[in-house]
Parts: sequence; C-alpha cells; structure tokens
Amino acid sequence: MKILLHICCAPCATAVVENLRTDGYDITGYFYNPSIHPWKEFKRRMDTLKEWAPTIDLPVIYSEEYPLEDNIRMLLGSANRCFSCFSDRMNTTAKLALEMGIEQFTTTLTVSPYQNQNLLIKAGEAASDIHGVQYLYRDYRNSYRRSIELSRGLHMYRQPYCGCVFSERDRYLKIKSPGQV
Repeated sequence: MKILLHICCAPCATAVVENLRTDGYDITGYFYNPSIHPWKEFKRRMDTLKEWAPTIDLPVIYSEEYPLEDNIRMLLGSANRCFSCFSDRMNTTAKLALEMGIEQFTTTLTVSPYQNQNLLIKAGEAASDIHGVQYLYRDYRNSYRRSIELSRGLHMYRQPYCGCVFSERDRYLKIKSPGQV
C-alpha cells in the first residue's frame, strides 16, 4: 500500500515511519512546511530530514519554497491559525498524492501530544473530500517517547517549537497556541 507522508520534521518522522512500515505501507515522504520561521529554522529542519531519510531508504519530496508573506497573511487572516496551517499542509499533501497516483496520505503531526488531534482530523478529512484521496488518521501520540528516543539516539536536531513565528513567541510567553491541547 502506497502512502504519501507529510513530514513536519525528521524527529517526528522517526516513529511514524517505523509504525507505517510495520503496518506494510510503502512510504514516500513530503516535506512541505511554509509556516516555519525563521528561514534558518526552516532550513535546519529540512537539512536534518535530508541527512536522515537516505539512511533508512525513505524517498522524500522537498518543497523548498519559503512564502513568508503569503503564509503570514494566511495565518493573520484566519480564525484559528493552527487549523489554517494544518489545512494548508493537508491540502497540499492530498493534491500531490492525487497527482502522483497515491491513494492515501497522512502526517507526522499526529505523533505530537502538543497538536490538537481534532483539528488535524478535520483538516485531513476536508483535504480528502476536496482531492478525493483517502486521509489515513492514526493517533501516534503513544509513539512520541519513541520518537524522542530515536531522534536523540541519532543526534538529530530537535526543535523547541511548532514552527510559525507565533508558536515561537508563545513558547517564550507561555501562551497556549490555538492548535495545542
């Protein structure tokens, strides 16, 4: 079974890829994260994935675009910036899956205990409806500790915030983002 896996970062991908492969999936990764701020952080996360993916024979498609202005406009214009961000990433992933002839897509975001799973499900299912590609939702939060163990063992860069400029601010001011639980 082929699946397109949206990858937010290499540490989150470790345990999700492990689980999907155990379940028999043939995985193609997709790094699409236009909300990561600043650019150096975006580049560091992408480079970490580029270093790790070949070591496990994981093919990955990289979107290296950095549409900062468009992304900030989208986030500022939304009622819930986290849901808008999830929707953008799920729609783009589902569209690519359709173009590639892959019938399913999912995301590594489901491994994080900090992400609102209901918003992820809603965004994934809406993208599925729009593009006609099945969204596979799996709650991998029980693998979060495993992802930490694997990524630390591999000496991967582990980021201290979700990615957008607002989540970076929120970690310092101890503000709960609208997509957090």
